[in-house]
Amino acid sequence: MLYKQPYILTLSICTVVRGWAGDMKGFTLIETIISVVVIGIAFLGLLAVFTGTYTRAVYSDAMTTATMLADGEMERVKGLSFASVSDQNRNSPVAFSGNFSNYSWQVRVDAVPVAIATDPTMTNYKKVEVRVSNGIIGYVSLNTVVTNY
Repeated sequence: MLYKQPYILTLSICTVVRGWAGDMKGFTLIETIISVVVIGIAFLGLLAVFTGTYTRAVYSDAMTTATMLADGEMERVKGLSFASVSDQNRNSPVAFSGNFSNYSWQVRVDAVPVAIATDPTMTNYKKVEVRVSNGIIGYVSLNTVVTNY
């Protein structure tokens, strides 16, 4: 008998509450809060994807620009006579002008590796490295060998 009495009391309270709430339409406050939390978590996931994509796009653009600038400098150096090919801005890179002022360049000329040719005095062969640097990517390096033949 003691067991049934709290059960009846609980049942009657639930019936009263359920009957009162059962006639209402719409969302409850807790359902709205849960929905906002779920949508917020999904939005944060999408925001992370967009941020990562943007970062990679900026890096890719900087890398492409640096590569094209290095290619232009390499073509300029290859157009010089063999005697004119020498170090340019080796110890302190110089910034490009105009829209590319945040990129800097240097030309490094060294003796070729022994595997290519034995010419330590650089009378017939020179190894040319063009470096273009930027704060985002570090630097891009293009290498070639020029010859006196």
